Amino acid sequence: MHYLYNITELQHIRYLKICPPRKIWWDFTRYIFDYDDFFYQIECVSKKADTQNKSGEAIIGQFDKLFKPFVPTQHTKLVCENKAIEQLYVVRSFLYFTTYREYSIIERVYNQTKQRIKTLATGKQDPIGDLLSKTIGGCQMISYHPKSEEAKAISLDYSNLIDVGLLIQIEQKCLKAFVEKNSYGFHVWNDKFFFELDELIDTARQYDFLKV
Repeated sequence: MHYLYNITELQHIRYLKICPPRKIWWDFTRYIFDYDDFFYQIECVSKKADTQNKSGEAIIGQFDKLFKPFVPTQHTKLVCENKAIEQLYVVRSFLYFTTYREYSIIERVYNQTKQRIKTLATGKQDPIGDLLSKTIGGCQMISYHPKSEEAKAISLDYSNLIDVGLLIQIEQKCLKAFVEKNSYGFHVWNDKFFFELDELIDTARQYDFLKV
């Protein structure tokens, strides 16, 4: 399955570099490029994936243009304002899902025990983690660089080539506005949005960066 940006989406993406947005916002599931009267957004969207299992989802970085002013919420955070975009890359990923299998009793006990220890250690409730720890089986999602030998060895019937968002260079630092490892949401820790180039060495091995 291929979920790649089409010609119209690529034209919109090029516009970001030619005419940078007034503000860039983040709200976990979206990056917003604000032009006052309209805005572009990269949004986490689930799509059906090709897999040998009954179900499997690929999280893409869907790029849209919305013809209305953007209204921030209490959960929205300002990334930057009035900054030129020096370089822009479409980020492409290859996804593969291993065959589903049922967990052994030992694995189930281990998963639930590990989750209880995590809850006690952090003192925080984690409903999703609790739910996942009680599952009786599952499969592993593996992300490869699209041009890697591992990706080439996977059957086309189970191959998923997807565009997951953008890597944006501003003032010699990089904004990772793309989905990582097929997880839902753009995870940001301690409000750190920008990274030095040498911090992205491992990331560069996992994704294809296509210069716009």
